[in-house]
Amino acid sequence: MASRLSRRSFLKMAGLVTAGVLSGCAPKELPTAVPAPTSAEAEKVVEKSEATAAPAPAQKVKIRVHDLVAEDATGPSVFNRLKQEWFAEQFPHIEVEHLPFPSVTVEKRREYWVTALSTEGGPGAVFFDNNSFTLDMASIGNVEFLDDYVPLYFPEWEDLMPIIQEVSSYDGKIAQIPGMVEVNGLAIRRDHLEEAGYDLNFGPKDWPEWIKMCKDLTNDEHWGYQWPTIDWGFSNFLCMNGGTVALEKEDKTITLHFTDKEVVETAKMYKDLIFTHKVTGPDTFSDFATNLNNFQQGKASVFNFMPSWLNWLFGEATFQPEQLNFVPYPVGPNALAGDSLIKPYMGVATHSWMVNPKQPREEKDASALYICWMNSKENIKKQAEWWKENELKGVYASPFKDVPWDTVSTGVPEWWGQPLIDILSYGGKSPAPDYKGGDYLLKALEEIVRDEGSNIEGELAKAEERAKAEFLDEYMKQLTSG
Repeated sequence: MASRLSRRSFLKMAGLVTAGVLSGCAPKELPTAVPAPTSAEAEKVVEKSEATAAPAPAQKVKIRVHDLVAEDATGPSVFNRLKQEWFAEQFPHIEVEHLPFPSVTVEKRREYWVTALSTEGGPGAVFFDNNSFTLDMASIGNVEFLDDYVPLYFPEWEDLMPIIQEVSSYDGKIAQIPGMVEVNGLAIRRDHLEEAGYDLNFGPKDWPEWIKMCKDLTNDEHWGYQWPTIDWGFSNFLCMNGGTVALEKEDKTITLHFTDKEVVETAKMYKDLIFTHKVTGPDTFSDFATNLNNFQQGKASVFNFMPSWLNWLFGEATFQPEQLNFVPYPVGPNALAGDSLIKPYMGVATHSWMVNPKQPREEKDASALYICWMNSKENIKKQAEWWKENELKGVYASPFKDVPWDTVSTGVPEWWGQPLIDILSYGGKSPAPDYKGGDYLLKALEEIVRDEGSNIEGELAKAEERAKAEFLDEYMKQLTSG
């Protein structure tokens, strides 16, 4: 069935969309104060299981990896190159060829990776900036499951936060080794808060506080809120209102929920931001870059961010951490009332490292060792030391329970600590796989926020009918016949 219609291609709207890898300001000369792994660490013996995985062979082996080490690295991302140098010292028998990322459009990315990972001779391992790519590849058999490798090379799996284990697995099997954790939050300009007479550490807890703050921050010079794009903003508010556009049951059947009260109320709140409260610009369909520039130039007070975007902002733009608050999305009325469809959550994603199953055994074993070592708990701790020694500023979301992300971030003011923890406390997994039905909802939302006289319930109902007739019915037919 997967070859005809991947169920992982079937939800976008309620999921998390993430940006690329870390970038930042130009670093100092590569440091020597952070030690490379010791020979004792390299020789640590892990008892081999009875499974098919084996320790990487001692004989010379070459692996080809798409991991951005081949890319130009600046700022915080230089640490990836450092880790590679240490890996080469510790495992001289494993030669790693670092492949540049393909120069293809976003629309062609999936097609490229399906082809690259479906034939022999493809890359041994791949770094993705979003685990959804790995889970998509797992759904069509293009991922080597790592359950047998984890005891050998990644014993800290048990120390991962439960939500990170969940988003790293497909059908109960380990599909990836997680890197940086990404969650969405709201960045608020502290200068605008001060202008409006707010406490500089303020963050809205619920929708009434959110709307009031946006109204108070709106004046002749700037809007209270600038959404990145309509789908990203809407989906995050919907999740925190306990709603979703689709649910998947254990038998893989999917139900649509476009007209549920959670969706209707979120759409109404968004529409009211424009026409009733007048706290966001009329050009609600500006491209992402335009909206981000408006925030940077002081034309908007609030914008959606995640850790890697913030690190880019601190490195490439004029912002510094002390100029912003990073807070959770406010909880919606249905979630507060305790009668929402699902528990309110913030979608969690990770940078993802996966192994290609279609390669010789010795290369597969070496690739598994490589991705596990690169993302070890020890290396995350060393990264924080390196950031501090190079006076870099950045937010790092650790996947480990015993390595809090507010302690491995650097140059971040103390008021960021608790909000960062609070955002992750809402971490959850989308209740249905990625699906194209979200495109139908997006068209309805565009109509709703474009026309003040639009009928919210009517537009959502039409969108659900179209999604059902043009997509879901065929999916269900294939599911029952497969």
